[in-house]
Amino acid sequence: MRRRQRLSRHQGGTRQGSAFLFGIFLLIGLGLLGGAAFLALDTRSDIARADKADGSVIDLIGERDSDGDTIYYPRVRYVTLSGTPVEFTGSVGSSPPAFAVGEPVSVLYDPAEPEQARIDSFFQLWFAALILGVIGLVFAAIGGGGTLVALRAQPRSATPGLRTRPADPDHAPAVPVVDRTSRD
Repeated sequence: MRRRQRLSRHQGGTRQGSAFLFGIFLLIGLGLLGGAAFLALDTRSDIARADKADGSVIDLIGERDSDGDTIYYPRVRYVTLSGTPVEFTGSVGSSPPAFAVGEPVSVLYDPAEPEQARIDSFFQLWFAALILGVIGLVFAAIGGGGTLVALRAQPRSATPGLRTRPADPDHAPAVPVVDRTSRD
C-alpha cells in the first residue's frame, strides 16, 4: 500500500521567494552596469573634447575615510593653452598616495571649464566606471544565475509542487502526489 504524503504549499512559496530575491539582485546589477556604462561614455566624451596640458602635483590632500585611514588626493597645477594657470584636486584618492609632490602629470581639461580637469591616467579616468561595472557584474551574475536556478526548480504544473499520477494504472482516478527528492 502506498503512503500519501502531505502537500506543502510552503515549498513552492520558498522557490518563488528565492526567484524574487534573485530578481532584485539582477535588477540592482543591471542598474549598476547601466551606471558604469554612463560613466564610461561620459569619460570617453570628456576625453574626446578635452585639450591636453602638462601639469605638476603641488600637494597631496589627506582625508580620513570611515575606517580612519587617510586617503590622499593629488592637487595639480597646470596652464591652459590660453595661458591661464589653473589648480584642481583629483577626484580619485588612494592610500598610499598614487602621486608624489612635484611629479609631472598630463592633464585633460575642457576649454570651456578648465577647473573641471582630470589627470590623464587610467586610474583617475576610469576608476569609478570600473568599480561600478565590477560590482554590477557580480550582482547581475548572482541574480541572473539564481533566478534561472529558482525558476527551473519550480514544477511545471498549474499548482506549484503538485502533479497528478493515476493511483492504479488500470484507469483509476488521478491522485495528487508531491515529488519529494532527497536533499542529501
